[in-house]
Amino acid sequence: MKKPLAIMGGATIAIKGRLRRMGETVRAKFMTTHIEKYATYKKPSWLERNWIEIFTIIGGLLAINLIFLAKAYRETNSIDPATAAQLGDFVGGYIGTIFALVSVVFLYSTLKNQRETSTIEKFETKYFELIKMHRDNVAEIGIGADLGKKIFVIMIREFRAILQIAKCVAFENGQTFNQKEFFNISYYALFFGVGPNSSRMLREALKGYDQSFVYEFEKSLNDKTIRSKVKSERKFKFNPFEGHQSRLGHYYRHLYQTVSYVNKQTVDIDKYEYVKTIRAQLTTHEQALLFINCLTPIGQVWWDENLISGYRFVKNIPYGFFDKETEIDLTSFFPADYFEYQERKTTNDKDKTQPT
Repeated sequence: MKKPLAIMGGATIAIKGRLRRMGETVRAKFMTTHIEKYATYKKPSWLERNWIEIFTIIGGLLAINLIFLAKAYRETNSIDPATAAQLGDFVGGYIGTIFALVSVVFLYSTLKNQRETSTIEKFETKYFELIKMHRDNVAEIGIGADLGKKIFVIMIREFRAILQIAKCVAFENGQTFNQKEFFNISYYALFFGVGPNSSRMLREALKGYDQSFVYEFEKSLNDKTIRSKVKSERKFKFNPFEGHQSRLGHYYRHLYQTVSYVNKQTVDIDKYEYVKTIRAQLTTHEQALLFINCLTPIGQVWWDENLISGYRFVKNIPYGFFDKETEIDLTSFFPADYFEYQERKTTNDKDKTQPT
């Protein structure tokens, strides 16, 4: 059997035609399942923030004034001097009770505001600590002599090399996969790699696919000729296809923890703005690799908790970053105004319709 390396050129043309005709049903179902409204924040009105205090004052005043329903206050329309002499004491006690009620309500309101302020301060302290830890994690990620954010550029290049091999193996073996399935297969190979232990985990992750394909795919990733050619063409300073589980596993667990920490807050904050700050820490290639990660069961929780969609967490991936014909149609997974370039286009279209 020919090696994938030898058929990559010819197979690519045939694969392009096949990819255009498959996967539409899968993507349509994915859109229906996962697209939700973006996270929005509406500042509570004064009435919404202080309804307990208002209710307490109104209820207290009603209770205090119930004394006027007593029969003693309805027996005569006149007040005798003896009764009038006692009016000052009555008014003093009555007004004093009202002031006491108002004082209690204001004390409660003050303590509530102090508690909210303290809660937000504690949240922000941990929030900024998590962001700092994220930056430290990125700075410490390394492959060979390369460190930091550059690693994600290298990983995307390696992912694309794996994707090409997966398509060629599938073509040669008569297998048909849609775009999302090809991305799943390729990301598992990028994540676990091949080797004495890695191959076992990769086979376990791909057990839902045709095993003859999995066997040939793993064999191709282990092929020294293919690995050498990919290393040379992609200018890698490391041996490809050995996996990045130790790097990406920790990175994505902490990133999820940071975003989830904001998402689960019950205190009155603009969660979108806080998550936006986290998103600003990610480069284009980090966002792209996160999207790929979220297409697999490994990153399913990002969809389940509406983090990647609701907070527009990968909105900065530019138009054309993924070839929608040969790689994946990114826009099919999100609403029409999700990405930054779509947002700009919508704004420009609105400006054109305005009278000058």
